[in-house]
Amino acid sequence: MTFSLAGRDPETGDIGFAVATSSVCVGARVGALAEGVVVLSQARTDPRLHQVGLRAWEQSASAETTLAAMQDAATALHWRQLGVLPAQGTPLHHTGASCLGACGGVTGDHALAIGNFLGSDAVLPAMIAGFEAAKGHLSERLMAGMLAGEAAGSERDPLQSASVMVLGAEALKDVDLRIDDSTDPLADLNRLLAGWLPKAPAYRLRALDPDSAPLSSTIEHPDRA
Repeated sequence: MTFSLAGRDPETGDIGFAVATSSVCVGARVGALAEGVVVLSQARTDPRLHQVGLRAWEQSASAETTLAAMQDAATALHWRQLGVLPAQGTPLHHTGASCLGACGGVTGDHALAIGNFLGSDAVLPAMIAGFEAAKGHLSERLMAGMLAGEAAGSERDPLQSASVMVLGAEALKDVDLRIDDSTDPLADLNRLLAGWLPKAPAYRLRALDPDSAPLSSTIEHPDRA
């Protein structure tokens, strides 16, 4: 009972995903990433499958091998919905026969949308179209896709939580944000993202070159500097 959008930016090399669902704390259960890949496990979610996928990717750098490893490790695969988006190449997905409809997956040039218990068959294509039409940071494009999916039918139950994560250069997460319990989680997440993105470069600098980085009070309260 979830819809997710994984995407990549071929110009920057950034890779990431966003997810929303009708239960709490989806960011704790759905999705993981590492350099070069996003893996998704949802429907009747087993978060352990993310680590299976990341290990398979580290050993093979193959989306096919990664998805196969997750499928092989899954208990009751017919309840699982899985996705793999590599930094290069074709995204792959699996939707088990017991996943609640509308369900499935749709791929774009640089994105993968998967979902189940959706309000309409239009949700997944709308997510890809919204992502591909959007501009800005990868996280903003992911959110545009998620909001387009929500507008096209969303999930059949009211959304309650959402998350967005983007891995940038030097294996640093430039975005890692969650809304765990809300009556309008995608809108709340979009507002949180808008507040975070102007601060993200300064926090990246604190990781890479702390001697040159500003004080956190300066980052958070530039009007007082």
